[in-house]
Order: sequence, then structure tokens, then C-alpha cells
Amino acid sequence: MPVATFGTLGLITEIPAAPPLVPIIYLHGWGRSRNDFAPVANQRPGMLLDLPGFGSSAQPPVAMGSAEYATAVLEAVTEWTDSETVLLVGHSFGGRIALQIAATAPQSVRGLIIAGTPLFRTGSPTRPPLAYRVARRLHKLGLASDARLESSRKKHGSADYLAASGVMRETLIKVVNESYETELTQIRCPTAFVWGRADSAAPVEDARQAQQIVEGSILVERDCGHDIHLQHPSLFVELIDRLVQQ
Repeated sequence: MPVATFGTLGLITEIPAAPPLVPIIYLHGWGRSRNDFAPVANQRPGMLLDLPGFGSSAQPPVAMGSAEYATAVLEAVTEWTDSETVLLVGHSFGGRIALQIAATAPQSVRGLIIAGTPLFRTGSPTRPPLAYRVARRLHKLGLASDARLESSRKKHGSADYLAASGVMRETLIKVVNESYETELTQIRCPTAFVWGRADSAAPVEDARQAQQIVEGSILVERDCGHDIHLQHPSLFVELIDRLVQQ
């Protein structure tokens, strides 16, 4: 598909030569790129985005939460198509963004597919482990070297946290501390939650709880892990066809 740039942030996208009757927007997960949804988009073409800070798209100028990402995506979508409604397909971090769009711009969303997305924050907001916070404090006081701070960071940080830096690390901290109880109550479009029962990044219990909140939504489970869209692309094709017809 042709590659184009849209929006103030210059999102790199692949788009079909002509938008389908109901444009499909694919939103990838954290640390991924637009290629993540290629197995589905090859069968049901739509807009494949590199979200800000991922793939070929530049990092945002400041840290953003999922609401700010949603605004950037909507800007890109409205530049691409003048269709009144679109169908959103989001995995993990992309699901957070899709949910924000469906909640805040319901008139623009024909259907919603959410896969493997952490929807509810449990416990207190994420904080670095105590040992790392102590090392960071000692570093600020000049009592710990750069090497010691980096060693502590590598030992105690999550894989995503360690891979991120600067504005993207700040963005990650903002996003992982979000919870979507309110947004789920605002969903009005046909919605499908698609989950792997062995998903360790986003427990299937999140999807089961969300399905009870979103009226008329469906939940489809498979015996797989977090990357259900890569393991079962035909399932997404079936759900896209189903939601487009509703």
C-alpha cells in the first residue's frame, strides 16, 4: 500500500489506494509498528499507522497519554478520509487509544475491536522499586555514579521501561497508570473484545469485566498469549466483516 504522512506530528502511514466504504484504522501496541497488523490488513485494507515514537514516526515533542495519542490519530484519520465513521482495531497500547477515540468521539466510530489491552489499573500507581529510587536519589546527591544508577535501572526496570528513554519513558509512565472504567461506560458502538486466555500482559479478566460494562459487546477468547492478532489474523477479518455489517 502507498505510504503517506498525516497530521501535525507527521504520522507515517500505509493507506489503500481508495478508502473502503467503512475505513479501517489499525493501531499497534507499545514498541511495535504498523507492520504488526499487516497479516490482517492484507485481507482487509485500511490505514496502518506508526504511532508517534514508534516505527518510522518521530517521537512526540512532549510526553503524551492515550488521550493525546487519540487526538493525533483522529487528526490523521480526518486528513485521510472524509467518511463520517471508521472502524477501529487496536492491540495493547493501540487498544487504549482506540478506546479513547470511541469514548470521546462516538459519532466518528462505526465499530471497535480491542485486543490484549490493559484496561484496569490495579493497586497504586506504578512506582519504581525502592532499590532503584534509592539509587536515583543517591545519584542526584552525587553519592552514586552513573554506572551504578544504570546498573540499578537495568536490574529493576521492566523491559519496556528499559527500552524507552526521554520523552517515551515519560509517556510510558503516564500510560501504564491509566485506567478506563469511565471510558468503557461511554462506548456506544458495536464492540468486540478479543483476548488470549494466557495473556500475561493484559489478563483476560480485564476483558471479561469490560464486556459486562459495554452494552451489547462480545468477547472472543482463544488459547494463546498476548499477540492474538498475529496468531489468529483470520479471526480479526471475521470480526471486521461482522462489525461493518452492523
